[in-house]
Amino acid sequence: MPGHGRLHAELQRLLDAAVKDGITPSAVCAVAVDGQRLPVITAGDAVRFGADGIELPVDQRTAADAGTFYDLASVTKAFTAVAALALVDGGVLHLDEAVPVPAGGAGVTLRQLLTHTSGLPGIWEGWRGPLAAGAGFDRTALIADLLALEPVHPPGTHFEYSCAGFNTIMALAEHTTGRSWPELVTGHVLSRLAPDTALTFAPDPGRTAATEYQPEHGRGMVRGTVHDEAAWSLGGASGNAGMFGTAPALLDFGEALRAGLPGILSPATADAMWTDQLPAVLGASLPTSGAEFGHGLGLRIGQAAWMGSPAARGHNGFTGTSLLVDRGAGISVVLLGNRVHPRRELSNFQPVRLAVSRAVYTALS
Repeated sequence: MPGHGRLHAELQRLLDAAVKDGITPSAVCAVAVDGQRLPVITAGDAVRFGADGIELPVDQRTAADAGTFYDLASVTKAFTAVAALALVDGGVLHLDEAVPVPAGGAGVTLRQLLTHTSGLPGIWEGWRGPLAAGAGFDRTALIADLLALEPVHPPGTHFEYSCAGFNTIMALAEHTTGRSWPELVTGHVLSRLAPDTALTFAPDPGRTAATEYQPEHGRGMVRGTVHDEAAWSLGGASGNAGMFGTAPALLDFGEALRAGLPGILSPATADAMWTDQLPAVLGASLPTSGAEFGHGLGLRIGQAAWMGSPAARGHNGFTGTSLLVDRGAGISVVLLGNRVHPRRELSNFQPVRLAVSRAVYTALS
């Protein structure tokens, strides 16, 4: 694209500054404009702190590169949505029928779960009990505890971002199909992107950016296993988190989203991911729903804090990750970081996301 050299230089400056300012130990950015991919931009160290949480000498650190796997955190929810919607296309699940698991009381639908309007609370912390007791995790018991969560709002009356809701989608899909969540996501999404895609629930730890030092949970320095504790307790692969990927591989997924997920979803279902569902789902409750942006089936819409445009769709993740896609502008933007390394209190990553998004949109204008 014209001027891509200037954009590349600006993105490199932004990533270098984020590392220098201590916002994140590393960052990797991949951008496509009208299908043309810029060279991947990298900065910093994927591993800066050792197994004991102590900063490593410079010569013992692991530099980030285009092949580094990052914990995608809640960007995983976009994959969860696509897997669930593929089951809808196949007639296995239904968007507007009450789900056949006891989630949030009677009447909760998959559409509500995908749009964070199910009434379920934001988080589920059932993993804390077994961890505190030193009993180990029993996934069956944990799923039962998850599905016993009491709603905090009647379904379809309030927007509340809910990791618990997306883990309920996972439980619903497993219950209905009799297949494990990794099988479902791999079969319905990852294998249809590319058989050898660098998107996985089980990365090579030696090629993965480290996240948090968690001795309080008996985990030490987390690397190659999911950072999110709920996902960790459920075996590492879950509906709310657990996916790892490289920036180029996540850009492949973004470009597939931009193109309507051909070969993965029907055109109508793919469009529903793109279309704001909140007015229809919430109805008269919309003005007081708590949502300051739109939400498609699994994709956030026009989130001003980091997207840079009301036309953008995508998702961000707690560890320092994001995927932005804009059909009208013809762009996909991936930003991967490990801002929680070695502690989650390290930084606020939103300004970096926003600066990267604005740089891309500015280059287009």
